[in-house]
Amino acid sequence: MLLTTVRRDANEQMYPLAWAVVEGENNDSWEWFIHELMHCLEVTDGGASWTFISDQQKGLLNVVSCIWPYAEHRNCARHIYANWHKTFKDEELKELYWKSTRAYSEGDYLQAIEDMKSINPDAVEALLKQNPKWFNKCYLDTHTKCDVIVNNMAETFNGFIINARSKHIIHMLEDIRIQVMSRLVTKRTEMAAKDVIICPKIQEKLEFSKGSSYRCEVYPSSYQVFQVRDFDDVSVDLENRTCTCRKWDLRGYPCKHVCAVAGFLHKSPEDYVDVCYHKDTYMKAYEVSIPPLPSERYWTKIHQPMDPPPIKSAPGRPKKNRKRDPYEDPKSQGNSQSMGL
Repeated sequence: MLLTTVRRDANEQMYPLAWAVVEGENNDSWEWFIHELMHCLEVTDGGASWTFISDQQKGLLNVVSCIWPYAEHRNCARHIYANWHKTFKDEELKELYWKSTRAYSEGDYLQAIEDMKSINPDAVEALLKQNPKWFNKCYLDTHTKCDVIVNNMAETFNGFIINARSKHIIHMLEDIRIQVMSRLVTKRTEMAAKDVIICPKIQEKLEFSKGSSYRCEVYPSSYQVFQVRDFDDVSVDLENRTCTCRKWDLRGYPCKHVCAVAGFLHKSPEDYVDVCYHKDTYMKAYEVSIPPLPSERYWTKIHQPMDPPPIKSAPGRPKKNRKRDPYEDPKSQGNSQSMGL
């Protein structure tokens, strides 16, 4: 079994952190892997500034809560939907499910839940048993500046190494090492050539917020606090970097309300993008490198008996693609973004 941890970089792209081969996906394997991950990352505060997203694997849930007790742990909304959808297949319920999970404010979330309840109260009851605070945007912590509620980033890494996964374990690990080693250099080189302050993908999203801000009316309450009127009224606090809609709080880059305030003050919305999305932050993450590894003929010879680990082969041909839910559209990945463990 190959265990992986994949994070998001400052340009919201895949950044493989760690991978390891273990005998199986059980409590002992996850405990060892997560403990080694914490040691390598030099985490000493119990993970207070970290967020994990997983697919409700029980062994992983237990281990993270013990080893990283202060980390936020989100459940993948796509996996929750796949299980919930087996019983409740109505298309209108599907739309309301994703509307509720993607709602940034509690008011919008509760409205979606009420609309769902009017169609099928049993569907709402089943959904609320999943602990909405683990996969609904309106309840997520804002410290990591990430609004992701699905772990598609882990699936992206799975596709990145799909050819390597079919090889012998040693060659598989070597192929993964070379792919990640080369990716670090390629991404660093590409970003170094760009004359930007904000990473391109974030800048693109910021431009969308700017384009939506023209409808907003701004009323100053003080030098730092403003009331912004669009379809409804929100409060923007520049000093505390917060907006009532919670998009700026959770994502780390300005929503349309903040862009409107920036225009009112004759300032640039880019000034209000969190430093985690700056080019300098990106370059710092990619300044590390993985050393090359010579072929076996150059290795130091040792005389130590070594037995291979026990192998437990599953029946049938090995699978290359993840198992999809029977009701999941194979051609559509949705509009959700991802990171994951």
